[in-house]
Parts: sequence; C-alpha cells; structure tokens
Amino acid sequence: MKGLWLYLHFPLLPLEIQAGERALPAALLDERGARVRLCNPAAQAQGVRPRMAVATALSLVPALQLLASRPLQEPRQLEGLALWSGRFSARVSLQPPQGLLLEIASMLHYFKGLEPLRQELQAQLEQLQLSACYATGHTPLAARLLALDGGFCAREESCHRTRLEQVPTERLGLDERLQSRLRGLGLHRLGQLLALPATELAHRLGPELTAFLDRLSGRVPDPPRYFEPPEVFHGELPLPHEIEWAQALLFPLRRLLAQLEGFLRARHRRALRLQLGLLQADRSQQLSIGHAAGEQSGEAWLELCRLRLERLRLEQPVLGLRLDATEFRDLERGREDLFSAAPAEDSPAQLLSRLQTRLGNEALCRLEPCADYRPERSWRRAPLQGRLSSARALPCARPGWLLETPQPLPAGLVGNAIELQQGPERIVGGWWDQLPVRRDYYIGCWPDGRRGWLYREADGGWYLHGWFG
Repeated sequence: MKGLWLYLHFPLLPLEIQAGERALPAALLDERGARVRLCNPAAQAQGVRPRMAVATALSLVPALQLLASRPLQEPRQLEGLALWSGRFSARVSLQPPQGLLLEIASMLHYFKGLEPLRQELQAQLEQLQLSACYATGHTPLAARLLALDGGFCAREESCHRTRLEQVPTERLGLDERLQSRLRGLGLHRLGQLLALPATELAHRLGPELTAFLDRLSGRVPDPPRYFEPPEVFHGELPLPHEIEWAQALLFPLRRLLAQLEGFLRARHRRALRLQLGLLQADRSQQLSIGHAAGEQSGEAWLELCRLRLERLRLEQPVLGLRLDATEFRDLERGREDLFSAAPAEDSPAQLLSRLQTRLGNEALCRLEPCADYRPERSWRRAPLQGRLSSARALPCARPGWLLETPQPLPAGLVGNAIELQQGPERIVGGWWDQLPVRRDYYIGCWPDGRRGWLYREADGGWYLHGWFG
C-alpha cells in the first residue's frame, strides 16, 4: 500500500504525560513500585537507568521525581495524542503501545511540502515537551521500521529503500526462532534480505518472512485501521503533584488544548464553549469559558483560560484536569481566508471573548432590534451568545448615536441655522402601552457640518433625538 506515511514513536510517553518540566529528573516506576520502568534524559544524565531499584535511583538523585504507573490510562494517553495529530492528518492509526501512524501524502500540498510539515511537527513536540522518533516511508511498515531505527524523513521512495537496507534485522520484530536462523546465516541487515530471491527466502526461512517483506515493499496491501475521533471532546490529565496556584495549571492545560485543536481540525469545527474541571480531593471546581464566534486554535483558548485563571482562587489543591467541549460551530472559510495566512490575533470575536472572560459573562452585551417603531424602544440589550431576534432594522436612515433623552431646540433655529435636508418621516405608535407618540422626523444640517436627527411634535415644538456619524 504505497503512498507517504509518517510514523511517530513516543518512547517515554507514559512518563512524559505525567511529568512536569523536562529539565527536572523524573522516573516512572513499575506496577509494583520497586524498580524504575522509564526515566527521562535529565535522570539518565545523573546515572538513573531502567530496571534500577528505586533505592539505588534515589541514592544517585535524591531529588528524583517518582511517578506511579497507570496502565489502565495508557491507551487513553495514546488516543489523546491521536486527537492532537489531527492537525497533521485526518487519517491517523493507533499503533499501541506507543506509536501513531499518519497518512501524509494528502497533506503535503496543505503544508507546502514535507519539510514545513516536519518543522511544524517538531515545534509542536517541543512545545508539549514530548520525546518522539519519527520517520516517513512509502509503506506503513517501512515508516515504522525507520522510526524505531532512529528516524528518517524523505519523500522519495528510493531514499527510503536505501535507508531501509541499513536497518538491523533485530529491529524487524520477528520471532526469536526466525531471528536466530537469520543470525546463523549471517544476515544482519535488511539489505541482505532484500538482495536474496523471494523464492529462496521462502524455501529456507518460510512464508512468514516473505509475507513480511511483501508488506514492507508494498507488493501486498497493508491497510491500517484508522482512528475515529468522537463526536464530542473529552480529555483528562492527572497531575504529578498537587498544584495550589492557578497559573501553574497552564502548562498541563496546554496539552489538553493541543488535543482539542487536533480534534477540531479533524472535525472541521470551532468550539463555542469549554467546560474546565479542576479535579480536587473530594470535589471538582468547574469553570465555563466561551468564545463569541467559536475558536479552533489551542493557543487562543489558552489565552482565554489564562485570563480566567488570573482571577480564580483555588478552593483546594488540584490533582487533575478535565476538559469537555460539546458546543461547536462548523468551520466556514470566508473569502478573506483564500489568500491570507491567518486571521488577525486581535479579531473582534477574540477581543470580545477576552473581555468577557476577564469581566464575566454578564459584563458585555449586544444590541438587537425590536418590533417597535418608536426609536427609544426599537432596540434592546441581549447576551453576546444566543439567537438573534427575528425583528429587522428599518431601512430608513437612523443615527449611530441616539440620545437617551431628546433635547428641545430653541424656537426659530430650525429653518434658519439648521437646514432640513430630508424628511418628514412620520412615526405614530404607542397607543397599546399608554406611551403614545406622534412625531415627524427630519435630517438636519448644522452650520458646522454636523448632521442631526430631529423631530417636530404635534404642538410644533422641535427636538434633537440623535447624531449621525
């Protein structure tokens, strides 16, 4: 099954998902808690090694951070990374226990080549502080072997074939009996196997090896099973230790938001509201964070979360995070997106969302028209989110600034200093609520060029009701 595939291998995934800063030495214990299962480079630099006794590791690094294994959560950790990888490909396959396979041939045009895609991938991995070996290949199996052998990125099939020839046969994942026979025949590199006739290999080593090589070369289809993102987003992240300061939650929260962005990209959606749960010893502190127009970017959501956490007082230390998104809007690309790289950071929707997050949901509102001809009653305040009123604004000219109370004009001013340019427009109404009006509205021009909206009452008095921009 030829194309272009990207395999990601996360050798320290169970450790790095729980650990904090990469610079601090950390180790993941086995299920019994007696020996080191995994350790990060900072711990390895000080002598800690896998399968080392915990007492020995602590004698070498007294400040070593010890993390408990959570085997039941590890499949969900890989699924979380599959959601995150949705930003790079819509076709993602889980490769347990620590691998992901992405089809990227269809994404090269979007990223404008393999190298920009690789650079974006590396930047994301560094931002999330995740270690990964990755490689491309013309078949899924080729990409996997190259990733497990240290990594390799190229687009041409000939480059993949040349690099595959250098892979040791121990990396092939064959059973020990077959590995022993290969060593006995002096076949230590994959290139030596590929140089032999297929019929000779099948006769000497059996059909299992030839079937493996057929999948490697693409002569036999090897379709992966793709991961299907859920309809709604739900993510959880246990913390390595208690956190008592709200701003310290931003780093682990970034990982959940990166998964959310991948989910939204795969579903071609924008999230309207997030529910952030701060998991504590005997309760969960809930936060609701919304966006005026919906947002897809994890960094934009992180900024809104930062503003919300700035004014939050934690009731108890936080032990974990839970993030849910169930309200969405389909992603619609406007005409302005055809040639622009990205929307402005301070777009109106982003500005409204930041103000609402900082000041509270009730601090901002929008104006919408009402079914009433009287100007002072033709509008009302409404929440930023929600359905617009079915009433439509009148097609007649209306001022942008409507005075709270009409101001009376001196007698003789209209027609002399104030020139009437348009009108009259008669407005009659209010008999149903005992606040009747009967007015003739005009647009007038002042000597200094200002344009106002004025009306005459039935008794002949003139009033200024608003100004045009």
